Amino acid sequence: MGKKKRRKAKAGNRKTPVTALPAPSGSDGSSSNPPGQRCYDMPYSAATPRMINPDLGLHHLVARMGHNAAYEISVTLLDAPDHRLIRSGVLLAHRVLDGRGEWYITAPDWEPLLPQDRIELMGHADLPEELADMIRPLRRRATLGPVAALTCDRREFALRDQEGTTLALLRDDRVTVRRGGLTTARYREVLITPVGPGLTDEQMASLDRALVQVGATHVPRFPQLVSRLGAPATGPTDLPVPGPFDASAPFKRFVSQLVALRLRQIVEADLAIRGGDLGAVDRLADQAAHLRRELMGLSIVLDPEWVEDLYDELGWISLEGNSSNGDGHDRLTARLRSERYLTVLERLVAAVRSPKLADQRSDPAGEVLAGLVSMAVARMSRCADQLIVDSSDEEWEEAWQEMGRLEWVVGVTGQVLPEEAATIQHQLLKPRQLLAEIHNDHRRELVTAEQIAKLPPAQAFAAGRDYERGYRRVRRSRREFVEVWFKTKKKLGA
Repeated sequence: MGKKKRRKAKAGNRKTPVTALPAPSGSDGSSSNPPGQRCYDMPYSAATPRMINPDLGLHHLVARMGHNAAYEISVTLLDAPDHRLIRSGVLLAHRVLDGRGEWYITAPDWEPLLPQDRIELMGHADLPEELADMIRPLRRRATLGPVAALTCDRREFALRDQEGTTLALLRDDRVTVRRGGLTTARYREVLITPVGPGLTDEQMASLDRALVQVGATHVPRFPQLVSRLGAPATGPTDLPVPGPFDASAPFKRFVSQLVALRLRQIVEADLAIRGGDLGAVDRLADQAAHLRRELMGLSIVLDPEWVEDLYDELGWISLEGNSSNGDGHDRLTARLRSERYLTVLERLVAAVRSPKLADQRSDPAGEVLAGLVSMAVARMSRCADQLIVDSSDEEWEEAWQEMGRLEWVVGVTGQVLPEEAATIQHQLLKPRQLLAEIHNDHRRELVTAEQIAKLPPAQAFAAGRDYERGYRRVRRSRREFVEVWFKTKKKLGA
């Protein structure tokens, strides 16, 4: 993936309260705190405990100065009404510190496609276009507005021994959350971080007792901001990372996972393009084309109107029928800025939540897909069994189309039945190759035949000779296909 220079996170203000804007959704709790660091969830209005204990070498608790001095920061979270950015792992905020306004975005789940931390000084009231465009695939067509306001009052202290050596740093954050003008949460987080020579077990036990006596509770890590905000911020993401496919899972879940997989890949390619990686244009088009073929392979068990509409829109995104040159790249890049494209993303998000089936079947995905393969093979057999060398061009073209449909079904089946699908694909390799030759030669012959009558005698003779060679080549391919298909059919068990 190309470098995204414009996405490089700018140096943040050293006073930024980490607790005011923690990672929104990505941490699963597996990352450990620095050695010896202790987190405490403390009642908001609890009295400050006495931390000094000279008998154990804890002689001084000194307020830190300079950039670590006490301060207050106001943060306004911006999102769609359904909190789709927060649910997808992106926090967008406007914050005010020391009277200076800043735009802030953090998206550690999406790094390096989106910055882990980025700050833009506030030049005017509107969100900078670069930041707005950066998150467009996640925001889509939604209107952004303030969804929560946070105020963080931070104090920092140094815990020192008799000689003035700092043994630990203590950070005390009091955070107030307001939504709709009402205070919905207040919480207080105290963090003790050993530094220098650090703390002995007895010293740490003394600090722990002092905090517990005023109501604090030791926690492995502080809750994420989404849990402080509550619903709808705690809802599932619109762009889930799909788990492995399961042949025993209900078929509807399989379709949902399949759409989620392709949607995630489309959005990732989109974010890469917006970050300057033009090589991702082909990846985006390929993923849209993949999903298009997969939906057509499943079309017999999907709602016809729903799948046909998506099929058309995915063809528009994948530039189906367009050349893949630079002009095609420019055209697709321009389409990513269109309302139509954003609407397609919205519809794919809805399809992940609730794909529309022809009937609400709960059969296992493996059984449904195996049945679709059998049906596609039977259709191909009915068509190919009737073919002879002298069959009409239309009959041979129909066989070519049925082969394509069979390949769609086998391709999507490979997601849950990879070995079976690979075997069928191998068995179809030769007959498909022959049908492709017949299909392509037939198209060339039609053009040549039309042109021959308009040529001078000498050129007409040469063209006629080429036509005759092509005709014999087609007949040879047709004869070979009939022989190969007879053997292939037995292998397929049709």
